[in-house]
Amino acid sequence: MKHKLLILFLLGIFSLFKQEVSGQGSSARTGATQSFCGTTGAFTVTPEVGCAPMKVDIESQMTNGVNVTYSYDFDRNSNNPPAPADRSYALTHTYNTPGTYTILQYGSAGGTGFSECKEVTVKETRGPKAELIACSSGKVRVTLGDDAITKAYDAVTINWGDGKSENVNLKTSTAAFFEHTYAAAGNIPAITLKGSYANSTCAAEVNATTLTAGAPQSLAAIRIRSVEMPANGDAKVIYDGMEGIETKVYIALGNGDFIFTNKTGQTGGAQSVTVPLLDPKLVYRFQLWSTDICGNVVKSPIVSSIAIKQGGLSLDEIISMEWENETNTDGLVEYQLKRDGAVIFTTPDKRSYEDTGVKCGNTYQYEIVAIIENDVRSYSAPISLEPKTSAPGDITNAVVTVKDNNTIGTKVELSGEGLTSAYNLIVERALLGSGSFEVVSPANNQSLQWDDANVSTSQNSYCYRFQYENACKMKSPSFSAPVCSILLTTRTPDIVWNGEAPFLSAVGTYDLQQVDEGGSLINVISKGTSTNHTLDLASQSDFGYRVEAKSADGNFTSLSNLLNFRSEAIILVPDAFTPNGDAYNERFEVKAYFVKEFSMSIFSRWGEVIYHTKDITEGWDGNFKTGEAPGGYYLYKIEATNATGQTVVKNGSFMLIR
Repeated sequence: MKHKLLILFLLGIFSLFKQEVSGQGSSARTGATQSFCGTTGAFTVTPEVGCAPMKVDIESQMTNGVNVTYSYDFDRNSNNPPAPADRSYALTHTYNTPGTYTILQYGSAGGTGFSECKEVTVKETRGPKAELIACSSGKVRVTLGDDAITKAYDAVTINWGDGKSENVNLKTSTAAFFEHTYAAAGNIPAITLKGSYANSTCAAEVNATTLTAGAPQSLAAIRIRSVEMPANGDAKVIYDGMEGIETKVYIALGNGDFIFTNKTGQTGGAQSVTVPLLDPKLVYRFQLWSTDICGNVVKSPIVSSIAIKQGGLSLDEIISMEWENETNTDGLVEYQLKRDGAVIFTTPDKRSYEDTGVKCGNTYQYEIVAIIENDVRSYSAPISLEPKTSAPGDITNAVVTVKDNNTIGTKVELSGEGLTSAYNLIVERALLGSGSFEVVSPANNQSLQWDDANVSTSQNSYCYRFQYENACKMKSPSFSAPVCSILLTTRTPDIVWNGEAPFLSAVGTYDLQQVDEGGSLINVISKGTSTNHTLDLASQSDFGYRVEAKSADGNFTSLSNLLNFRSEAIILVPDAFTPNGDAYNERFEVKAYFVKEFSMSIFSRWGEVIYHTKDITEGWDGNFKTGEAPGGYYLYKIEATNATGQTVVKNGSFMLIR
């Protein structure tokens, strides 16, 4: 038997599936979309309208129906059959929740699928919802709920409990609340509410709601949402009102006392009032004063206006702003600064900003927004500002440094007005002693430290002068005073530098800087205005020197090339001497530097040693044994050991002149 029922079930499903496929194919051909609810079934449902909980009975009227199932909460707009979990063979069903439901019948008969839908309505029977507010004076207010249960009824009867009642037609009434006053203050009986339908349906089944006085009326929902101060001073205040509650708008200048603005309302939802003739440059505080049904005045959180103005900083292509406001009741989240409608800066606490993203010749509009806790906003009046434009001053601070044989570095310092984020530093160069300056910097040079890599520092000294051009195409009135490089050379044992001053103004001092092999400064020798220095070669090993010159006013600096010395033996031999008694060039004297040991021999043209010494301070006086050596050419051989122990040999000839 079970096998036969299973076969019949499968056949019914297959038959119904064929019908669905056929229907869908027809829809596809015609372009229409059909609901799964058909008109080929037949059944009755009792009752079709009733009160929750409502039990319905189903009776199928299909002849030879096979595998007839029901879905008691079917979506009438669905194109698909219900899920297996939503199918039932039961012929009874109980609805516990009010609403309108669709019952689907479907199955097969004679090998053809069928379906049919009917609707049932389950009426609400739960008690209406409402809020009760009671005053100690005996006055009460009932506000009916804006919920599905309450709105399901046609009418609600309010029984005040003192023999009086009030019937409210929910379909026509526009009242937001209902009030009643009891003769005996403070003695408020239970208040009941009961819903009803126009045709007296479910009159016996509908439940009543009993209201008891709870907490005092809350007016926390009445609060300012935004304060906007336009340029004309007609402040706009947006606030949330409450139906039937009188709300007044108060204002205070700064931290002064609040006064009534003569703006009031008692409507629920978002409200807008305009408080005219205020000064947008000043700061005001706003507050709502509301009176509840019991006569109590409840004050909302305070919201301050905000004012923005131009700041004290005054630089080209920088707009400085400041803003102020009074303390709000709720905490500040952040300030948002807008330029031309777009936020460019946010801060939780700062009250100033310098806008460097501006250009000369443009006008910008700024406003500040204070974002306060609980989604409150305060908007300042907009202000229009232009970047300042002024001519820059002359450059009065500069440094010129010889970096290598082909590079001189220049550096300037800027101060004063007229300085912008974009600029052109014009650098001109001339040979020392020449007044023919030419521009050597690239166009739109935006480097205050610029290297000139087209020079020969071992051959010449160069002079540089500078002029500043800002983004507004305004230049400093004239070029700076020139600053020249210093050419440091050696004339062993002396080092010298160009005697012509590197500045137009007086030189304050020349400082000879001694550096080690790594370039680190190890000693500074002040040379005053002298332009040479004699080295103590015998006591020094590896070292380097450079000269720094500063102008007397301290504004200009010039650094020479670096002159390096190594402790390699230096032997200087004369090519002639004249021992004739005139006290000039009387001895054959050799100069040697960086030498630890010294040996010199002098030979006649035939190779005979006629003089030998190991004392570098001695020299040959031109005598041989007991007499004067004749004039002519003589040979010498010098052997020396330097500071590192290396031996140096030098051979040559010289002339003795009588």
